[in-house]
Order: sequence, then structure tokens, then C-alpha cells
Amino acid sequence: MEAKTYTCPNCGADLKFNPDEQKFVCEFCNGSFTEDRVKELFKKMNENTDTEDSHEEGPTEQEREFSENTSLYECPSCGAQIIADLNTAAAFCFYCHNPVILKGRVDGKDRPSKVLPFAFGRDKAVEYFREWTKGKRYLPKDFVSEQQIEKMTGLYVPFWVADAMTNTRMTASANEIRTWSSGGYVYTETKRYSIVRDVNIEYNGVPADGSRKIEDSVMEAIEPYDYTKLRDFDMSYLSGFFADRYDVTKEEMYPRICERMFINNSQAVESSCSYSNMYNKNFSNKVMRIRWSYMLLPVWFMSYNYKGEIHEYAINGQTGKISGELPVDGKKLLRHQILIGLLVFLAIMILGYFFGGINI
Repeated sequence: MEAKTYTCPNCGADLKFNPDEQKFVCEFCNGSFTEDRVKELFKKMNENTDTEDSHEEGPTEQEREFSENTSLYECPSCGAQIIADLNTAAAFCFYCHNPVILKGRVDGKDRPSKVLPFAFGRDKAVEYFREWTKGKRYLPKDFVSEQQIEKMTGLYVPFWVADAMTNTRMTASANEIRTWSSGGYVYTETKRYSIVRDVNIEYNGVPADGSRKIEDSVMEAIEPYDYTKLRDFDMSYLSGFFADRYDVTKEEMYPRICERMFINNSQAVESSCSYSNMYNKNFSNKVMRIRWSYMLLPVWFMSYNYKGEIHEYAINGQTGKISGELPVDGKKLLRHQILIGLLVFLAIMILGYFFGGINI
């Protein structure tokens, strides 16, 4: 099958999705088109893929299109697999910065069902990042250099998102103690209660990233995403951006999703009790039903290698929320501590001199 590209109806140049305008634009003639117009032009039928469907009958038309219009790159250093459309070439790994190797095409079964487009472009992402690091005096000198900032990449991160119905049962004991005085005596009344809570809690859109390369805590820190902006997956959204290929299956993700829901359930159930002195608490959690969606969510991503340790930074491509642990330049910190120490010592010497002179 001939590789399909998305071309401008005015001049024939490639169309790319512009996050700032939320339209598909032509960089050659400056034409811009809405998503509906693009779909109309190319007569594409998007499929809301149910990730639980069987593929025994072979790849669908959408899966074949996805496979034949995407390139797969692999990093020989860290093993990351990078997905890009045919018009976007990957030169380096956004995780470890080593060169990547073109491996071929992507399996059509890796096609996501939904995509959340970027809400702003790279310039705005850099602005958010510089503002976030502003005033951090102990950062390494090259951390916010142009050479480092150039590595910031628009990345669609693979996410497994679950809709689920859960049940949590809690049993516990509690005491209520009341003390009062009367007739010269002190009385204490203790009431003991047995507590039972049995509730169903429904969840819509519990996310967990499907990439082993990105720290889970980094991804969770930039939540939430607004799912009302989700779109049926279309290859045009990949234009000019990259996507990570998931390497964690939904079966492997199930315990993590359950843990997130069950922790929240336990906290919610316990907070519904007004007793201040509860003990012997026992929780029983179960998932009654669950439905999965595989989608791509937007992240402006950058990694920084500091003395052999990789630091990861993520910016929510929809809200601008940032996460990551900032590196500390030990030499800068030491110099500052020495300077503070010298100033304190000098202040003590001056005060001692003047107060000593007064005593004389």
C-alpha cells in the first residue's frame, strides 16, 4: 500500500497539527483547517477501538494504515522505542540522548483508540519550564542552556486508562469516651462500636502510563488531564511529534490501577466515619468490572544527564503542570555554604570587637 500523507488542498504541502491554533496548518501557504475539514478531505473513518477486542480476523483497515504510515526507531543504548509519522525523523533518544536506529514499521495492533492533542506549542513549553526553574540558584550551569533546552520534545505518552466499578468493605472498632464530675466523683463512660462500611465506588478514566522508561511518579505528578478534549485517533496528530511505544500491557498494569483505586477507596470510606478512635481496621477491596482504553496523552518531555544520573522532566501538554526533581550543583552549594559561614564568622568577630571595647 502506498504511504498516505495529509496534504494541503491549496498547495499540496504536508499538513501539521498546530497546538496553539488547534488546527491543521500548512507551513508553506499558511492555510489552516479544522479537524472536521481534514476528515472530510481525506474521507477517513476513525474507529473507537475497544482494546479488549480480538484480532483473530486480521488487522483492520485503520491498523494497516497506522502500520504503513508510522516509523519505529529504537535506541541501542536504553532500548526505548520511538514512534513517528513518515515525515518526522527521529535523530536522538529523548530518554538518554543517544542516536536512534530506524527499525521499520509499527505493528498495527499498537494503534491507540484516542488521542489528546497538545494544547500549546514548544515555545510556550520552554517558557513554562524557564519560569519553573527561575530563582533556583544551585542548578548546574548548563541545565537551562539552549543546548539542553533544545532536547525538549513533544511526546505522546502511551496510557492505559480504566473505567471501573469497585467495591470496598471496611470493618473496624471504635470507642467513644465521655468523662464528667459529680458529687465529688469523676465518672467515665465508654461506648464501644462495631463499624461496617460496604460501598461501591465507580471510576471513569483512571490513567497509568504504559512506558517503563518514564518514572511513574513523574507522570502521576502532572495529572489530571481533561478527557473532554479527547479525539478519535488520527495519524495527523502525530505530525511533528513523537510517541513512545507502550511496553507495559494492560494485564501488567492491572495491579497498579487497582492500587490507585483501592487507596482512594480506603481513604474515602474511613473519612466517612466520625469516630476519632478507630482500631482493628480491615479493608476488603475488589473490582467488579473494568473496561480499558489505550490512548496517547501529550507531554513535553526532557531528560538531563547529571554526573551519570538521568533526571526526567515532564510538562502536561494540556495544562502546563510540571514535574521532576531538580539537580543540585554540589560545588555551587558548597561555595554558598562557605560564604555564609565566613559572613557569620565575620559578624561574630565584629560584634565581639565592639562589645569587647565597650567592656574595657
